[in-house]
Amino acid sequence: MSTSFTYFEAEDRVLVMIQSGEHKLWLTRRLAQAIVHDIAGIFASQVPGGGIPGAGSAEERIALEHQMAMNGEDLPQDEGGKALQYSSTPPACASDGDIRLCTGLDAKAGSNYASIGFVVGEHTLNLKLSRAGFHRLLRGVALCGAQAGWQLQGVPSWLTQSLLGDLLTSLPPLDEAPDDDPGTA
Repeated sequence: MSTSFTYFEAEDRVLVMIQSGEHKLWLTRRLAQAIVHDIAGIFASQVPGGGIPGAGSAEERIALEHQMAMNGEDLPQDEGGKALQYSSTPPACASDGDIRLCTGLDAKAGSNYASIGFVVGEHTLNLKLSRAGFHRLLRGVALCGAQAGWQLQGVPSWLTQSLLGDLLTSLPPLDEAPDDDPGTA
């Protein structure tokens, strides 16, 4: 399943597209705040490993689980799985009449899944994801909210931790210039 987020300044809302545009909905700042604070809290409270000696605190376990999800450690590489995917196609037009306003949320989490329900009118669009998939959904909402300048409050530290260090360690080293290269001092 693919989920993408695009901020539209004129609407001051985030467009959420699920399954390559099969479902489109507007997410307000208030609901984004609820997702990254309240729903992330429910999700974190169900992190596996409690009671296992040496597994660390709940905060340490959720941070590790988040880092593993962002690194795509749950995705089968032999099938072309990638943790984050980028599109070269432009975002949907904000004036699209198929976009409905999300007015409420519902969430559930367990040790191996999480689900979020987006209330749209009289219907609820339910997404059931693996825990790793839900980490990526939460990260997408948090990043989009930050790019929108929404200054969302109470975002857990594990959700905003920098992944740059891991990325840099996975890059190959730069080739060293030979000693006789005139471009070096």
